Amino acid sequence: MKKQFILNISRMHLIMIIMAFATITGCTKDDVSTELAPSGDGGNLNFVLKDNFNFSMAYAAINNTHLNIKLAEKGPYTVFVPNNNAFSLVGIVELPRLSTFYTNSQLTNLMGYGILNGKLELKKMPLEDNKAFKMLSGGNIYVSKYMNGADTVVTVNGVKVISADNPAANGQIQVLPQMMNPEVYATVAGYLRSDTTLTLFNAAMERSGLSNELLSAKDAYTLLALSNQALQQSAKLGLNLGLSTMDSITHADPARLAALLKYHIVKGRYFDNDLFRLSENGAKPVAMLNGGEIGIGGVPGGFKSITFTATGANGIHAQIYVPVYFSPTTINANLPCGNGVVHIINRVLIP
Repeated sequence: MKKQFILNISRMHLIMIIMAFATITGCTKDDVSTELAPSGDGGNLNFVLKDNFNFSMAYAAINNTHLNIKLAEKGPYTVFVPNNNAFSLVGIVELPRLSTFYTNSQLTNLMGYGILNGKLELKKMPLEDNKAFKMLSGGNIYVSKYMNGADTVVTVNGVKVISADNPAANGQIQVLPQMMNPEVYATVAGYLRSDTTLTLFNAAMERSGLSNELLSAKDAYTLLALSNQALQQSAKLGLNLGLSTMDSITHADPARLAALLKYHIVKGRYFDNDLFRLSENGAKPVAMLNGGEIGIGGVPGGFKSITFTATGANGIHAQIYVPVYFSPTTINANLPCGNGVVHIINRVLIP
């Protein structure tokens, strides 16, 4: 009798684990449910993530920041979790490298940005663009759902969800193949002022008046922000733009600056996946704030693979900026802000 009882418990536990790992791809209406789910049976979010090798990097980060305690609570919670491949794309293939490149505070913000209070079922979400959801870290994520031919696609901050609505006893797991940048700043202007790789571009935005006029506003804008290296390189290429030094920017004509910088701004919130859709995967140009157009290219859904071609670029395209001293914490595409998105690029766009 005792052996039979133990066997029954084992079978129940096995069934529970199988249900927890069942993956459901594809998505359809949405809402966040606050109904409490049962816990204490071993099948909570903490257990599922810990027991799945594909999430070993993410779970190490969750465990190191003690967010595993949160994921063992009743919830419900929805976790947007990057798989091991997402970490490998930024050069992290061994667990010790997590603490090498991320401080504990950065890891807490990074992993907390993937945890939502409430049960979000992507299958039940209606078709819409960039619906905001407040995350545990305080920033928003932006979920889009759209049709691509006969397929239904869901993206989070431009990253395609590759396995949706995976159940646990206290919530849902949504699997991502790439890392997300956490939303930290309420405005794009605030982000520009904080990023030391954008010192010259921010000074130009301030000098032109665009920072106050546009980027502190409630309307959303997408910036193709020029790295310091891009602006310094423009002078070496013989482009007399007056943007390669702080002194030249200080003495530049604000109207002339604004005209050029508006060619690096799109009205609306557009992650890279959104820009591919807006351009019909490169088939048509994208309208910029100055009235000009740019071409979109690259690989939709690829990692930092989007390109931008200006009218006056002789076919040479700009790409996402990769610093010489690359760090896994640096992903210069799809940087979310409360009123827009920043993509940092490596070449000035000339109308």
